[in-house]
Amino acid sequence: GLADSYLFAAITNYLVFAGDNRAAHSIVFWMLGGLGLSRWQTLPLVVVGFVLIFVFAFYRRRWLDALLAGDATAVSLGVPVTRLRMVMFLIAALATASFVSVAGVIGFVGLMVPHLARGLVGPLHTKLIPTAALIGAALLTGSDILSRLILAPQELPVGIVTTSIGAVFVFVLLIGSAKR
Repeated sequence: GLADSYLFAAITNYLVFAGDNRAAHSIVFWMLGGLGLSRWQTLPLVVVGFVLIFVFAFYRRRWLDALLAGDATAVSLGVPVTRLRMVMFLIAALATASFVSVAGVIGFVGLMVPHLARGLVGPLHTKLIPTAALIGAALLTGSDILSRLILAPQELPVGIVTTSIGAVFVFVLLIGSAKR
């Protein structure tokens, strides 16, 4: 995974470097993630992605809860595990694509938010889904405000802020698991 990441980063950086210099700033800003280029015209795309993932997860929350007990238990409860995973992957990919197309790559939000939400309300999806949505919105909004204040009047890409917070979060998780 790490080698693939570096390979594709190198290819992307080459394409940015070899391309139009005027577009390079926008491309780099998109690669670091930011809400500064978001417009009201792009809101429907984000809403479609959010509704798609939220409705599916909430509608299938009992099946997702069954998966917490393991595949064998979920199958014994009538959950079509393979099909559920395939559909979940496709819906998550479509929703993620809609978000990334508008805001760029904003790192670590998807890693931090589920851990924080589970810590607050537990693993069952009835409470987890809306809590994760609210925490994600608060984290991204707070990070965006911070990114606009750090270098004001210039805007820092919000992905730099979320990645910085996310790195600290991962270190805290690692230290906590090492102590256990």
